[in-house]
Amino acid sequence: MKPFQGITFCPTGFEDESCSRNISKKIVRLGGLFNRDLTLQVNVLVIGKTKDTKKYKFAVRYRHDIAFVSTGSVELIYQRWLAGEDLSGALDLLRARYSLPPLDGVYVFIGRVNDHICTLQRLEQLCHLQGCFKCDSTHFTKDCQTKNQGTLVVFVSDSLDGIRVRAAMELGIPIIHPKWVLDCHKRNALLEFDPYYLLESIEPGTTLDQIGIDSCNCWDSLAEPVSAIRNPTTNSVTRTNPRIKFKPQGDKLWKRALSSAPQPSFPSPAVVSESTKPPEGEAEISNSKKNFALHHIFQDITFNIDSRFCERHARILQKVIEQHAGILSKDSAQYRIIPSNLPFEDVDPQGVVTEFFIERCLHYKKLIDPPDSWCRPFLHSLSVKLKPSPLLLHDNKSNFLKIAITGFRGVELLHLTKILKTVEPIGIKLTEYLNSSTDLLLINLSSLPSIPTSHPLWKNKYGDLFYLQAKEDDTSKTSNQVFRNSMKRKIEFVKQKHSIPVVTPAFLMNLLAHSSDLHSSEKHTVYLNNINWCIICPRGTKENFAIDILPKKISQPSFFSRDAPSITPSIKESALEALSKVNQVNNVEAKSIPSKRRDYEESNRRESPSKHHQTEKKNDRASSWGNLMSAEADNVGGTDFDFDPIEPTPTNVNVNLTQVTYGNSARDVNHGKVRKLTRKQMKELGS
Repeated sequence: MKPFQGITFCPTGFEDESCSRNISKKIVRLGGLFNRDLTLQVNVLVIGKTKDTKKYKFAVRYRHDIAFVSTGSVELIYQRWLAGEDLSGALDLLRARYSLPPLDGVYVFIGRVNDHICTLQRLEQLCHLQGCFKCDSTHFTKDCQTKNQGTLVVFVSDSLDGIRVRAAMELGIPIIHPKWVLDCHKRNALLEFDPYYLLESIEPGTTLDQIGIDSCNCWDSLAEPVSAIRNPTTNSVTRTNPRIKFKPQGDKLWKRALSSAPQPSFPSPAVVSESTKPPEGEAEISNSKKNFALHHIFQDITFNIDSRFCERHARILQKVIEQHAGILSKDSAQYRIIPSNLPFEDVDPQGVVTEFFIERCLHYKKLIDPPDSWCRPFLHSLSVKLKPSPLLLHDNKSNFLKIAITGFRGVELLHLTKILKTVEPIGIKLTEYLNSSTDLLLINLSSLPSIPTSHPLWKNKYGDLFYLQAKEDDTSKTSNQVFRNSMKRKIEFVKQKHSIPVVTPAFLMNLLAHSSDLHSSEKHTVYLNNINWCIICPRGTKENFAIDILPKKISQPSFFSRDAPSITPSIKESALEALSKVNQVNNVEAKSIPSKRRDYEESNRRESPSKHHQTEKKNDRASSWGNLMSAEADNVGGTDFDFDPIEPTPTNVNVNLTQVTYGNSARDVNHGKVRKLTRKQMKELGS
């Protein structure tokens, strides 16, 4: 059932017709009704730019059952619904959590107030609780209206004496009795000023209860909870206690508590018999047991919070654990909580969980024992990189494996998104949309009821990834049609237009598990077309769907590295290489030799080509660090993320004495050209 099923909305204060149409479309998609007239069936009044409308004033005075919300609240609930959150009891949620603050957009100045009415501190607190634009009890600024255009300015005081009050009266600012602030808080709406104007004609002896009594005709009804729908024969929403603000699924607990009681027939649709109500003692005991279980999830369970958590996160974890009856202990703790985004390298994983464990226990309102694969550490090392088969990649400009997801909601969606963001450095990229550049689609197995639980997709090491959500779906018997339609469209797109593998998160967990204990010369391979996680796979060989897990290589300068024994040059070659280095040094020193001597040496070099050939041979070694790095760069080229960056040549190292640069440097070549040109000119002059 959609969250707004049976709820009727009415707009007011909209200056833009397009905004009204946009809100009405979202309300209809959420299952609600949109009526432009304020009828008896209206449950929610959606307020646009202003509250100064006849609909709002009428609803505040006569309709205690109407909730007032802003357009932003409707937008937020719509986004939460698209994200898969449970929005049961939406009308109570609107009342308790998304009601428009009464003093929204009101600038309040407070003057003299007698303490027997309300203390100044309490009055300021009430103004801020009601969402006022600003509250000032010490000064009054005459330009408050010009500087804050669009806000409603009021001056609250129980006396007409004082410089600030007279200044406000000169500007035409209404002087309102403090009872107005108290009544706005009681009504949870902005009341009209008329009954609260502080006039000289008001008798000083007027009791506080009589001031503003005519501002609302439904004061008596406000004390009564809205417990029944207006027309019991129609399909509407059951209204529960406003405490649902803190317990969104509290109504479900109440229904389960009452399910064991007999349900007698109703003699009349309009009259509810006292016999239909459960015994008060039995209901209270049952409900108290449920509340006790909810607040004692970690009863007598000991936890140890890892020191690698930042102080703020550790403090939050400690507070949550203690609020749910857990115990913090550094010695012999049953569970050790570590950060999910840091590699886990301990030998013994027994009892080690991430903060996901706490989140999942709170979401499912029970202790998950033993912890499932979501709760256990998944990150073993970030010092690896993925090398997918070229046939898997659909974006020629990137070596990242681009992954889209579908069918996930709630806490599973939160955790999967965190995991994919954490492992992005190894070569995985989460894409928001499924398109022609996507390489892989991750799907929620629990969202596919057509696959039996006896299938290997369920009967494997990571089958517990889907147990809790599948059980919750079976219990609630509800499904979000928007998610099912979205998942169906994505599957059809993969089948008809963009043939890529569709796998479960078990593939991702297995991939990360193989990233540990990798040596420099090793690699692990994971195949997408594995029956334990593959649901849809294009045709091809096993190697077409292979993903190699390789250790990241750390580049080192050649003068700090030692050549492998298999490619070590002979003693003769080493001696010739040393002689070549000496010759290179002499070439550098030759810059200080006079030109005649330099010409003589160059003529000797031209007469002995064997030496020149010998030098080139030594620089053409297969074991050269420069060649290895060049080959590595050619293999990695064209990526968005360089896993093996090539270190620049140190500025304090002479390039002529390293193995990175072969032959003469650019500076020497330029000198050579200049010498040849000068020698030619000298010959022409000599002739």
